Amino acid sequence: MTTPRPDALCPIRPGEPCTLCFPGADGPANCGLVYLVQDDEELKAAVNAQRAEFNRKARLARA
Repeated sequence: MTTPRPDALCPIRPGEPCTLCFPGADGPANCGLVYLVQDDEELKAAVNAQRAEFNRKARLARA
């Protein structure tokens, strides 16, 4: 019996699954878009702010 692997979440679009939108990627670990965003300090800061806002709203919705 095998345990199913969880679906990977997109680090660029919080709350959404990885849709393999970057050609050749098989998940966030080797996604060129994730690499480009993480390599650019401005984009990385914007995505981190977006993720923080998403997490804040998710916590409020659970409360």
